[in-house]
Amino acid sequence: MMSLVSKMVIHPAYQRIIGMGQPVVPLILRELEQEPDHWFWALQSITGANSVKTEQRGRLTEMAGAWIQWGKEHGYRL
Repeated sequence: MMSLVSKMVIHPAYQRIIGMGQPVVPLILRELEQEPDHWFWALQSITGANSVKTEQRGRLTEMAGAWIQWGKEHGYRL
């Protein structure tokens, strides 16, 4: 059985976004600011970072906030 998120991250369009690399990180972070969604796999794949703490897992808004904070700390202009 495959979850909805698992299906999403293997979708060709999602994979193409990951393939674009670092230039899309600010765009993804801006998207998370406007509407939290499941971009965490892409961000982790592109950056090699994992800004989400264990206690934040499964909490979409908190996970998005962690990545937005990570972006600001790493010089991304949102």
